[in-house]
Amino acid sequence: MRSTLTVAAAFALSVLLTWLFIRWVDGRSIVAEENHRSMHKGEVAVGGGLPLLVAAFLALASLWQWNDLLRVILPAAAVLALVSWVDDRQALHPIVRLAAHIAASAAGVLALPHEALVFQGVLPFVFDRLVAGLALVWFINLYNFMDGIDGLAGAETAAIAFGYAAINYAGATDVAPLYGLALAIAGAALGFLIWNWNPARIFMGDVGSVPLGFLTGMMMLDLAVRHSLVAALILPLYFVADATITIARRLFAGAKPWDAHRTHFYQRAALALGRHAPVVVRIVICNAALMTAAVLAVTAPWLACVIAAGAVGLLLLSFERAAKLTNRKPD
Repeated sequence: MRSTLTVAAAFALSVLLTWLFIRWVDGRSIVAEENHRSMHKGEVAVGGGLPLLVAAFLALASLWQWNDLLRVILPAAAVLALVSWVDDRQALHPIVRLAAHIAASAAGVLALPHEALVFQGVLPFVFDRLVAGLALVWFINLYNFMDGIDGLAGAETAAIAFGYAAINYAGATDVAPLYGLALAIAGAALGFLIWNWNPARIFMGDVGSVPLGFLTGMMMLDLAVRHSLVAALILPLYFVADATITIARRLFAGAKPWDAHRTHFYQRAALALGRHAPVVVRIVICNAALMTAAVLAVTAPWLACVIAAGAVGLLLLSFERAAKLTNRKPD
């Protein structure tokens, strides 16, 4: 009952707070303007990640007790949101942003139980924490890179958070430390989608994508130490694959990875199809397969890997095919 109430409360709060936020930003020039790199038309309000996060935190604080892990990562997420809000308003130097990401990641990784190893003992403790921290920094940034079309980041957030909750609900004898947070974030993300679905009334902005990347990344680390590293890798696999392959291609071509572009698989597919919604629907279907595979990974990891790789591979191939059917060339 409390789980359902958490999702419902976060959803309702997110719908209401995002609506109020849209009304507040009207006339205040807090907008993303159309340019040759953007994926939208005209001016659209930005910063919708702020009411999403507030809704999730209010639902969590009202219905769940905070534990040691939450006491570390929630303030870290708040700092990331503050830095990212400033970055949304006036672009900060990449080093400033990266420093904030590294500091938050270090705090989150060090807050994990000392005896819990993310990589199941394959690496010594120091290297286990170092690699986990670097992976979390990358995950924060790729989350930001992938927030590029209407509905995508919100849908991905809901899928990852619900997947974490489902695995812990099915296999845990006690309540996972981030279980309540996952339900609250999932509900808030769905509420945000009411306003962010194509054509979007508001964008999430860095204030949403950066802290959400951090929080969902922490869920994956907790999932790895409590249940299955394979499941933790599978749940966000589409985001990881699209972002990593795209950045690798750009680096190979000599481009700067932090420069704005429209060469992600999902971006080229959206340009080819002329709409955002069909692309996001395909990703939602893929994420449903990934959630199923992640649950299966706890007991049958090899089969889960085959299912996950097949689902993501087919999705990326479908995006490539859509992009090649047009004469448009990515920037």
